Amino acid sequence: MTQVTVNHSKKIYTPAELYKYHLAAGAIGLSLSYSIMHPLDTIKTRIQADGSSHPWRRIFTRETARSLGKGFFVSALGAAGQGGARFSTYEFCKSQLIPNDKRWAIPATALSAVIGDLASSVIKVPREVVTTKLQTDHYAGRSTASYVVRQTLLEEGPGGLFKGFWAIAARDSPFMVILLVSYENFKAFHRRSAYREWIEQAKHHKSSKIVASAAFEEQIGIPTLQTIVYGGVSGFMAGYFTTPMDVIRTRMITERRHVQPNNTSVQSTARVTVMDMTRRMWAQAQGRPVQVYREFFAGAMPRSLWWFGICGIFFPTYETLKTVMLD
Repeated sequence: MTQVTVNHSKKIYTPAELYKYHLAAGAIGLSLSYSIMHPLDTIKTRIQADGSSHPWRRIFTRETARSLGKGFFVSALGAAGQGGARFSTYEFCKSQLIPNDKRWAIPATALSAVIGDLASSVIKVPREVVTTKLQTDHYAGRSTASYVVRQTLLEEGPGGLFKGFWAIAARDSPFMVILLVSYENFKAFHRRSAYREWIEQAKHHKSSKIVASAAFEEQIGIPTLQTIVYGGVSGFMAGYFTTPMDVIRTRMITERRHVQPNNTSVQSTARVTVMDMTRRMWAQAQGRPVQVYREFFAGAMPRSLWWFGICGIFFPTYETLKTVMLD
């Protein structure tokens, strides 16, 4: 028997107030989840950066163990800004785009997810560049974030902090669509099921007051355990299917730059594009299906489990914070 809890709104909030609360909830929730799951992210990143056919052999080493905490503070602080910008924008767009007619809910949710992700890119991309270089020991033992930022600016200019931007956009736009459309549909399915059961119980007990409305259905609360499962499964699916672009992103960020003979002060080389890296990885796989899968889905399982953990932590935290701040 499903226990139905109903969240009663006590106040009508302005869009500006809702944006502020969603920003705070998104910032706290994503920072917390990234902090807890950071070691697994390091393992995933080092697997993807390793171009060999057997990366696992090089992962379980003392170097990896020493690198598990590298980039932690950059990741956690950056995730706060990223989560705040992403989910405040997402919730605002969704509230404006989804009309009373729920037939347009899925495309409106998908569009809101993409807009929210793009809004966070100005924080997300530099965070990923710096964190990835720290996790992979890109600068041979110099493990401070400030050093990585200075070297990146010296070698590549300001654009270096946004290296792999289009690979990240191509990865995260479909990622956010899969994640949030799946999560919102899991929630809708749960509420419809709980509402139908509540109606049946009310009829069985011959209740004289049955409120059959979509507004009432939207107020049905979702238990924390179900939120963990819905968020985790959505994150796992989104993480797995977008692994190829994540691998390309990692390889682009960790691409070694070479000193040219006529330039002794600043390192420079031709900028590697998404298509350049894709062709290179395809050539390394020699067109063989199994090798193509291994090349483009390197670290797929750690990445998927990482996202299961992140989303399983984030969504209950986010939903709880929203409830606390809005009630």
